[in-house]
Amino acid sequence: MISSNIRVPEDLWEELRKVAALEERSINSQLIYIIKKYLEERNK
Repeated sequence: MISSNIRVPEDLWEELRKVAALEERSINSQLIYIIKKYLEERNK
């Protein structure tokens, strides 16, 4: 696994935090989920 630091605007971070909480995921897990879904769609 690779560890990385990214910069995220506060409003986007807050939105991400809310969605992760609703879906019972950590923010990290939510980001991985979102990235995987994006790449799946992109590679269709």
